[in-house]
Amino acid sequence: RKLVNGINKLPSLGLGLFYPAGHAILIKPQRFQKLIAPVHVYDFASILGYNVLFSEHGISNFWQFLIPFVSVFRADTVEAVLNHNNEIKKSWVYNFLHPWLGLGLLTSYDEKWRHRRKLLTPAFHFNILKDFQPVFNKQSKILVDILDKQSKVNYVDILPIITRCSLDIICESIMGAEMHTQTKPTSPYVKGVLELTYLVFQRFFRPWLWIENIYPYLPAGRKFLNTSAIVHEFTDKLISERKQAKLERRMSSDDSQGSNESSYKRKKRALLDLLLDEHIENNSISETEIREEVDTFTFEGHDTTSIAMSWTLYLIGLHPWVQDKVHEELDSIFGESDRKVDVDDIKDMKYLECVVKESMRLYPSVSIYGREIRDDLQCNEYVIPQGSMCYVNAYLLHRDSKVFPNPEKFDPDRFSPENSAGRHPFAYVPFSAGPRNCIGQRFAFMEIKTVVSSILRKFKVKSLDPRDKVNVMNEIILRPEGELRIQIRGRSDDFDFKTVYYYP
Repeated sequence: RKLVNGINKLPSLGLGLFYPAGHAILIKPQRFQKLIAPVHVYDFASILGYNVLFSEHGISNFWQFLIPFVSVFRADTVEAVLNHNNEIKKSWVYNFLHPWLGLGLLTSYDEKWRHRRKLLTPAFHFNILKDFQPVFNKQSKILVDILDKQSKVNYVDILPIITRCSLDIICESIMGAEMHTQTKPTSPYVKGVLELTYLVFQRFFRPWLWIENIYPYLPAGRKFLNTSAIVHEFTDKLISERKQAKLERRMSSDDSQGSNESSYKRKKRALLDLLLDEHIENNSISETEIREEVDTFTFEGHDTTSIAMSWTLYLIGLHPWVQDKVHEELDSIFGESDRKVDVDDIKDMKYLECVVKESMRLYPSVSIYGREIRDDLQCNEYVIPQGSMCYVNAYLLHRDSKVFPNPEKFDPDRFSPENSAGRHPFAYVPFSAGPRNCIGQRFAFMEIKTVVSSILRKFKVKSLDPRDKVNVMNEIILRPEGELRIQIRGRSDDFDFKTVYYYP
């Protein structure tokens, strides 16, 4: 009762008229019949519209099937939640990931999370990440060759093509395993990851699948557990083989710190190698925990970056004057050369970085971050009561007109150094913020800039659907409801952009 009383003091339309379905009834009626079919038809816009009613407060409560949720969507209220050192436990819906990801960095909390974060942070140091640049370049080259074959067709749906590239990058970077998803997308592991991702999204938006004691006996639950077992079998085998190879390498050397081992350590090592070294040398992480992290980074690493790249290309394809500036910048860096991208080039892609950041403002890969509030939390004049499920709505946060004037306009110059100066640090959180910010954001930016620049060095892109025709759906990752239709042509070809958009 204390929770309900506290929740009811927050800005809301109240439960009364909406009992018992809660504010979920605000979803368009025609969506209900579809809700039992494809999960992606959940009406994200209706939830956003509800929160907009309380934009002056930056906080609201929302009831869904008698379960209360709190939303925060203004920089100061977001900071109160994300920057609190005690409020680091993810909301209960993340428990849906446990059979697959266990208690890895994404789902763990308190001391286990702190230990794991401390252990993994060195793996994302720049001196290690730059060794993955050859992986980014290799997979980008494969992607460009694939797109070259598509440059004569009417259009491509860019998202699945980019997703396969991102999966190849993350698997080779994390596991050191070449999956060849771009050319031969038949790997049981890759199929399993994609299937599990869909099943998790499905469960999030079907309340009758939330009951833990029943879910394993339902068709979706059995499929989730069986597919998890397939993915775990692959990862366990890879870990075992890599561990055995390491032990044999050490045994073959007279001194484990001798020339053979030292030579090996100077080479590029995947995250799996770094974790195995920690396991063998210090026994501070078990093989099961290694699997949890490998599976976690594969899941998080491919989906968030692939959707960010896809939205970026889509927006560039709508705004030819932005595309011209990106081409000019890339030409100034590479000239006529077809050389590979290096880490210094990435630093020089300053305008492209602004474009990517603005794309992630409009379409943040993860638009909602969930937290379980464990102590009464002061949030300006309001108190979020202990036990609340609180969600940071990044999609709405990034549309605060006081921070981003004319917020629906695509304007990369918002992120120029002069325009970014003085901006509230929690007004823009595409990688979350505070203690639980994304550990892989530098990796993500290196990958995104390498892949997008590789595409635009060779091609022009044109998006066929204006933004008001592309519905967005929140499935943890912010996805388009349908295809992202993009035409791809050579740099020397002409496009008629007037059919899609216009110059400002």
